[in-house]
Amino acid sequence: MASPYHYSQTIGMFVEFGRGMSNPYDVAPAGDGRLFVLSRSNIFDAPNGGLRIGLMTLDEEYLAEWGRYGTGPGQLVWPNAMVVDPQGRLCISDEWRHDVQVFAQDGTLLACWGGPGTQAGCFKRAAGLAFDATGHLLAVDAGNHRIQKFDPAGRYMTQWGTFGSAAGQLNMPWGIAVDAADNVYVADWRNDRLQVFDAQGHSLALIGSTGTDDGQFRRPTGLCIDQAGHIIVADWGNERVQILQPDGRHLATLYGDATLSKWAAEFLEASPDIVTKRHSAANLEQEKRFWGAVSVRVDHAGRLYVAEHSRHRVQIYQLQDASPAGRGEVQRGTQKGEQQ
Repeated sequence: MASPYHYSQTIGMFVEFGRGMSNPYDVAPAGDGRLFVLSRSNIFDAPNGGLRIGLMTLDEEYLAEWGRYGTGPGQLVWPNAMVVDPQGRLCISDEWRHDVQVFAQDGTLLACWGGPGTQAGCFKRAAGLAFDATGHLLAVDAGNHRIQKFDPAGRYMTQWGTFGSAAGQLNMPWGIAVDAADNVYVADWRNDRLQVFDAQGHSLALIGSTGTDDGQFRRPTGLCIDQAGHIIVADWGNERVQILQPDGRHLATLYGDATLSKWAAEFLEASPDIVTKRHSAANLEQEKRFWGAVSVRVDHAGRLYVAEHSRHRVQIYQLQDASPAGRGEVQRGTQKGEQQ
């Protein structure tokens, strides 16, 4: 079946600091044509400015950056996920710090929630973040194999999930998303599946199993729900993005369609030797494809953002049809092709 998303553009290129990206792990649309990009960088470049939050427009105007490597207040080490809350603040999880920090859009630190531990409100490798309809933050606690819920002030509310592979159990979960009915979708990373919960944390469905076929996964990371109810999954280990119908059935797969970003084109214009080498390459087709597609996000304009940590860029797609066949509730229990 044809994809409901058509390729639009690519933003980004590798730059250790300044205008560009360095191992982007997540993006957060600001809702006004601006885009925050979380560059996690690597162990060598992160302390020297590679790790940062960049702010840019979709026309690739680089507006600002903030955030630096470190363990002090407002600093980051292994940031994983980033979301904008209902008040316009940026919430960022950190696997190394085991916390969630809350920033104003100019980078001013406003709050810090969590800390290392297994008790309620603490984390062992904080990962995916999402807000429900009431403004509560759902945070993936990957190393403790659970989901925790916080109120807008950062007060712990509840949790669910234990280690395992049965329904209701998780094994190193990563991404998280909430649909219009406040159902919670979790990328159950080491179980190679998605798991759907109701707002109270009761397991509703298991989607997928280990493999490379349509609807199967290898270490799914980010996921999101678009305005049409599609479930969009960064199938990280398979180097692809899968689009599922609202009932969990496979709809389409994206493998990447990148063109040169504006920044990359400007760089090549000033680098004739590199242009010559590119022209001598046997096949540039692979350059278009995803490599390390770790995060997927959607905005209110129907744009889908795919962050690639190994190609240091974000590919953007546009939703064409907001009324897909198969729209409806997620089926309860195990679906075809899923783990039993």
